[in-house]
Amino acid sequence: MDIDFFLFFTWMTTLVLVASIAIYRLCLHPLAHVPGPRLAAISSFWHAYNARNGRMAYLGKTLHRNYGPVVRVGPNEVWFNSKEAFHAIYSSGSGYEKSDFYLATALNKPHINWQLNPEFPDTLDLLSERDVRRYRLQRRLIGPVYQTSSLIQYEAAVDEVLARTVVKLKSLKGAQVELNEWMHIIAVECLGAIVLSWSPGMLKNGTDNGSGTHAYHGWRRKSVFGLFPLAAKLEFLSKSTGRLFSTIWGVNFQPPKDFRPFFPDVGKRASRRINAATRSKHHKDDRQDLLKDLIQLHKSKPEFSVNYLRKMVITNFGAGHETMASTLTSIIAMLGSSDEIQEQVSREILEVHNTADYSTAARLPETQSLIKEAKRLYPVISMSLPRKVPAGGLHLHNYYFPPNTTVGCNPVALHRNPDIFGTDCDEFRLDRWLTADPDAARNMERVNLSWGGGARTCPGRHLAELVVFKVIPALVKEFRIEVVMPPEDENRSYFLSMLTGVKVRFIERTIAD
Repeated sequence: MDIDFFLFFTWMTTLVLVASIAIYRLCLHPLAHVPGPRLAAISSFWHAYNARNGRMAYLGKTLHRNYGPVVRVGPNEVWFNSKEAFHAIYSSGSGYEKSDFYLATALNKPHINWQLNPEFPDTLDLLSERDVRRYRLQRRLIGPVYQTSSLIQYEAAVDEVLARTVVKLKSLKGAQVELNEWMHIIAVECLGAIVLSWSPGMLKNGTDNGSGTHAYHGWRRKSVFGLFPLAAKLEFLSKSTGRLFSTIWGVNFQPPKDFRPFFPDVGKRASRRINAATRSKHHKDDRQDLLKDLIQLHKSKPEFSVNYLRKMVITNFGAGHETMASTLTSIIAMLGSSDEIQEQVSREILEVHNTADYSTAARLPETQSLIKEAKRLYPVISMSLPRKVPAGGLHLHNYYFPPNTTVGCNPVALHRNPDIFGTDCDEFRLDRWLTADPDAARNMERVNLSWGGGARTCPGRHLAELVVFKVIPALVKEFRIEVVMPPEDENRSYFLSMLTGVKVRFIERTIAD
């Protein structure tokens, strides 16, 4: 009887506690009056369930249509899709720091103190770094190396990769292949050539060895862990705790068949060259690549430490291989889905001399409109870029958000706001950019999260543009592209978003074309 009473008491106490939390969050919480799904207000489980199931882009398209410019997506998290929110949250100097979501993306294990607060070492982790002063120093140090004027010297390396790409794709003789895998192959090969004067062998073998799929599965896991910062902290303390949490949420994953990661090769090659260069002042290396420039940066500015140097080499691949592949995939998918658009862009590229040149490609209006419109509708990120409201709170859209509220804009939602991009914002239209007046075009460019926001914009933007601006004309010049899109509800998107399941044929052009 005593045991039965104890179990009953425990059950009732738990029920009362859960009900009390739910009532508080629904009725008394500072965000109680903010519209949104009721389950989202009660618990982060709603958000995590949708993240696990790859529904982030879907939520970005639908939540704001149903609830307006402000949507509560968690007990303490709010999404916006307005220009006002974009400027308030992401403007330089706004004081909005990255939220605890980024614990799940951290590359380095922090020390967890007795209050369960993470203390990260002084290393280079540009995505997850939350020490603003440290981040600003790192950006200032690497800034000159990643400007277009510096990166343009690697154009010949990209040209060589693209020449091999064309030969390989022609050898397929129009066979149907997975678009995202081939765009991943091109992205990694270009990064290998630019950063290390090296080929990972993906083009030669015609496969990325499952590395793209494996990485994308990793984002499913990170997306769920990011919504439960306590779980991310506990995983730093105990890997078994992380595995248990992954199992509960069903986000464990196994490497694909014949999986072969390329990061170990990157690390070994980079370490050999860095060790040789730092051991001897007179070490000679004739390779003209990004690693050589980063080594020179270390020698000229010792504050760019060897640790920073090693991390930055890996970061080029870690931050670039998926985002670049995602961008190229969406561009080619949109190009191959419309005969009219493909004809328009192809005509421009085929009529212009030397479209392989970066400076020429950057000035092709139809091609640039294609790239902008694909990035607008299919951004690389499909969850909010979450920030913490600073001291003083935030007054916006007739609501008050207290300090430490997690706020942000989902790029999918922001880029489909009809007040910014027009009533046809869900349609893919090159004319959106081609015929826009200068003020409207600047506004669309400015209110854009394709490269992040404010002071935290992607430091590798110009490197990515160098590759993307050259890849698209090179492929269009040599091939007609036929795409088969999967049903929209089959696509899965997490914090990082990729069009998957898209089939493509690269059909060699003839004289008649």
